[in-house]
Amino acid sequence: MTVNRHPSSELLARYAAGSLSPAAALVVESHLALCDACSAAHRETLALAGALLERLSPSELDAGLFERTLARLDEKRPAAAKPTPARRRPRDLGIRLPAPIAERATSGWRWMGPGMAFARLDVPEDPKTNLVLLKIGAGKRMPTHGHSGEELTLVLQGAFEDEHGRCGAGDLAEEDDDTHHTPIVTGEETCICLASIEGRLRPHGLIGRLVSPLIGL
Repeated sequence: MTVNRHPSSELLARYAAGSLSPAAALVVESHLALCDACSAAHRETLALAGALLERLSPSELDAGLFERTLARLDEKRPAAAKPTPARRRPRDLGIRLPAPIAERATSGWRWMGPGMAFARLDVPEDPKTNLVLLKIGAGKRMPTHGHSGEELTLVLQGAFEDEHGRCGAGDLAEEDDDTHHTPIVTGEETCICLASIEGRLRPHGLIGRLVSPLIGL
C-alpha cells in the first residue's frame, strides 16, 4: 500500500502525548497499522520522549506524603463501577478492518443517501465524538460541508478527491472548523473511510441540512 497523505507532525505529537480524544486516537492508530513510515516515526517519538524523561532530575517529595499515603490505605473504597457492556456486537461489514477497530461493536450499514451508507462504531469511552465508517459509491459526490470541530478521515478502500487533493487507501485527511470540502469518489471502486467527527457536520445545501439530523452526524 502506497500512502501519500500522512498525519501532521502536530497530530502525531498529540497522539503520542495521549491528548487526542479516544475516537480520534483510534483513527490515527488505524493509520499507523497501515503505514510503516508513520509507525516507525511514532516509535522514534516514544523512544525520544523516554530518553528525555530519563534525563530529568528527580523532584523532592513532600515530607508528609508517606503518612498521607498510609492514612488513605485505611479509607473505605467505593465499590468499583461495573463496566458497561457494548450495546452491539462486531459485524461483518464486507471489508477487512484495521486491527485497532476490528473488534469494535458496530451498528451495521445504514442508509445516508443514494449510494451512500454509514456504520457507527461503539466508543463508550468517548460519547462526545462520532466514530463512523462511511461507504460511498463510485462517482458519488457528498454534499459540501464544514465542521463544528475536528474531523479525521482515513481511507480504507477506494479513493476520493476534494478541494485539498486526492485521498487513496491508507491516506489520512485532517479537517477542522475553519475548512469545508466536497468529497467526490474517484475511480470505479466504492470508497470506504473511517472518520472521527467532533460535534456535527455543517452541510451547505438544503438536502444535506435535511438529512444530517436524520443520521445524527
